[in-house]
Parts: sequence; C-alpha cells; structure tokens
Amino acid sequence: MRLFRKCKLYVFLLLFYGFLASIFLLHGQLYTQNDNYEVPDWDERVRKVGSVCNNTPVLLPSPPQLQQTDLPQPLKKHFLNLFGNDLVLNIARIPALNLDWCLVPKVASTSLSKLFLPYLPETEEIPAPFIQKEVWQKAGHLTLEQFNSGQNSRFLISRHPFARISSAYRNKLEDRTRSHDGNYFFNTYSKQIIKLSRGTVSDDSPEPSFPEFIKFILNSEIYDDDEHWQPVSLRCRLCQLEFTHILRYEELSTDWEYFKQDVSLPPSLLLPWENKGKLGALPEYFKQISREDLEKLGKRYESDFLMFGYRMEDDF
Repeated sequence: MRLFRKCKLYVFLLLFYGFLASIFLLHGQLYTQNDNYEVPDWDERVRKVGSVCNNTPVLLPSPPQLQQTDLPQPLKKHFLNLFGNDLVLNIARIPALNLDWCLVPKVASTSLSKLFLPYLPETEEIPAPFIQKEVWQKAGHLTLEQFNSGQNSRFLISRHPFARISSAYRNKLEDRTRSHDGNYFFNTYSKQIIKLSRGTVSDDSPEPSFPEFIKFILNSEIYDDDEHWQPVSLRCRLCQLEFTHILRYEELSTDWEYFKQDVSLPPSLLLPWENKGKLGALPEYFKQISREDLEKLGKRYESDFLMFGYRMEDDF
C-alpha cells in the first residue's frame, strides 16, 4: 500500500512538472514569436511623410476670396479661419484618452469608433444612424486653434490605396442593397458613373462596374472625392497638420499594441478588428483594369503610395 502511494505521488509529480515545463516552453515560444515583430519606428514614419510634402506637397486649395488683394482685413481673417478649420474637419478628439484621430472610412473606422464611443461625452441627441456619425455627434469638430494648442497624441491609419478603392466599391457601389446607405450612393455617385460611361441612366440601371468606377475617379477632381476613396494624405491634410503616429492597416493588430504602449493607453483597450480585406477578393477587381488606367490611378494616389511606403505591385 505504501509503495502504491509512493508511485501515485511520483506519477503526480511527474505530470505536474511536465505541465510546468510545457507552460514555460510555450511561454518561450510566444516570447520568441513576439520578439520577432519589428517595433514601429514612429518618428521614421512621420519623417517619410514630411519628406514627401517637401517634394510633392498635397495642398488644400486656397479660397478664392483670399486671392482678392482689395479684401478688407476683417473679412480676409474670417475666410482664413474658415480655411483653417477645413484643415481639421476630419479630426475626432477623444479627450478622455488624450487622442486626436483622423477618421478615415474604409480604414478600420468602424472598429475604432466602437472602441472610442464609450470614452466620448454623452449627448441628448437622437442616436445617429451609423456609428461614425455618432462619433462626430459626440466628439464634434475641432478648430485649427484647438488642434494646434492641444498636447494630445495625434494618429491616423494608412491603407494600400488600391485595397481601399476596391473595398469602397464593393461595399458602397457594387450592390445598392448591401449597405445602409446604398441608395444614397446609387443616387449620388452611381448615376454619375453610369451616365459618364453609358450616356444614359435610370433608376433601374444596373450598378456600375469596377472599370466604370475607375473611369469616374480618373475624370473627377480629387478634392471632390467622396471620403471613402479620397486619398488618406489629402483627407488628413498631412502636409499641413503634424501627427505623432501613423499606423498601418496591414499590421494593425501589432501596431495597435505598440501604439497603446507608446501613448500610455489602458492595456484593456482592445481593438475589435480583423483585416477583412485580406480575403484575396480585392486584387481581383484590378484584373479588369487596363495597365494605362492603373498607371493613371497610381499617379492620382501617388502621395499615399510615397508617404506610407506602398507599391502598386504589393499584395493587398
């Protein structure tokens, strides 16, 4: 009986130490795996943006009123304030987290909105129909003076331009029944796209094809782009505003964790996100586009390619 008890003890100890050994081994593997991740060089990412701005600046057009030499000074100052506030129109401030975020649709904006909403002030307004509008409802819009005088960390997320364009088409234009604002996009953009390519349009016209959408983009003024496909560099006014951090959509899971550490966000602030674009479907759209139009499209989004280190040939 004593021998049996000893054997049971030895077996228990063997299993116990085996369990501990497996835990330490797994921990070591995880540590090694995490250690292989390259820590983002935030300063270098910001410097790259500055370098592009110095050589190929993306400028917000000056208001026509400011070009009048005989404009009274008070009126000129008024227009200058309006012009300045346009620069920060897309910056959402989250005071509780000391963050200023350039909200860019089709770049994890839904996930970030869900994350930030609990940290924004409550309002008495009726809840907005979609989550990004609810962010603006609670955050409001900054003035340029407020932005420049703040000490918040300022960040945005980049995404490969071609991935963002095809994602916007798939979600907003390919099928008007697919999203809550499908009819709005059909009436506002699809009808323009169809008329440009086919000459005539009606309410029952089939949705625009992707090549027709690209033709529309290439024939549009870039400053009139919808927010879902306007270049990130222009939407966030990267040649006029200074940001502290630029995250990449393609590495957002790891970038977000390093970003949290760098700006001292709560460790519990987990990003409810996955890269849904990495399904292999988005590049298929571009197989329909001629090389000539691809080159034109690359030129149109050149600032995004250069600032964020993307290439037309990247796998997105």
